[in-house]
Amino acid sequence: MSNHLEILKQNGKSFYWAGKLLPKKYFIRCAELYSFCRLLDDIADTKTKDENFIKLNYILDLIKKNDYQKLENNNIYIPSYLKNCELAKSKIIDLVHGLIFDQKLVRIKSEKQLILYCYRVAGTVGVLMCIALECKDKNSLNFATDLGIAMQLTNILRDIEEDAKLNRRYLPGKFINDLTPKEILILTKDCNHSNHSILKDAIKKILLISELYYRSGNKGLVFLNFKFRIAIGIASNIYREIGVKLKKNNLVWYRGRIYTTNFDKLRLSLKTFINIFVFFKLKFPKHDQSLHKHLKEIL
Repeated sequence: MSNHLEILKQNGKSFYWAGKLLPKKYFIRCAELYSFCRLLDDIADTKTKDENFIKLNYILDLIKKNDYQKLENNNIYIPSYLKNCELAKSKIIDLVHGLIFDQKLVRIKSEKQLILYCYRVAGTVGVLMCIALECKDKNSLNFATDLGIAMQLTNILRDIEEDAKLNRRYLPGKFINDLTPKEILILTKDCNHSNHSILKDAIKKILLISELYYRSGNKGLVFLNFKFRIAIGIASNIYREIGVKLKKNNLVWYRGRIYTTNFDKLRLSLKTFINIFVFFKLKFPKHDQSLHKHLKEIL
């Protein structure tokens, strides 16, 4: 138990900050979920792509068979509340498919492929979080998916340079004239390069897209009970702040990772409290299905 919380504290500081507002039982459940997803992510990045590909496909096969014993023999522990849950199983399968995608030559081509990838590696986790928090309303799942997608879009914008160093490009080729990771890295050393404007326009476009998903995700907080609503709302606003800072920094993406400070977290926590207490609408929203137009084949 303490190990899961420590992993969350060290590697998911925004989620740890917000999670402390949850009742202890659910804080632990969320930490278990984070540890599980973190473990899969580490497996996807540990060895060579060929080795990772084989290991992830092996894990995928065991998940499909519900073979928890063999998974545990490989030190992969699925949280107990996800076991024997068909919804959880389908989302974990989609998540692993996203990690398998990362083992190939990563060159996202279009907005559709970008949203599909974000769904697989993060939208799925939004749904798993609903299960962890025992949110029973099925209408909540679309909004939870959107919040996960929004956060992954933020991750992609925060890690453009790091991903390029790993020969990965998650920015859609259609947005940036198919710049390669190598060409993107050249821009970090040449501030006057003409391609800077192309990349900044792409970042601006993805920020606008992410905002649509954040708004949808935050509307879905109404499906959660009050304490959960505050905790998830704070996590959402803290993560969204990375994009806000990127915009304030004139979309300069190559001067190191953007982080939120403890002061930022405190300010955003207070803002979330005020928004939920004063401005939050308690009516159940209708989901904007246009946000899932790229996911029709998989949802």
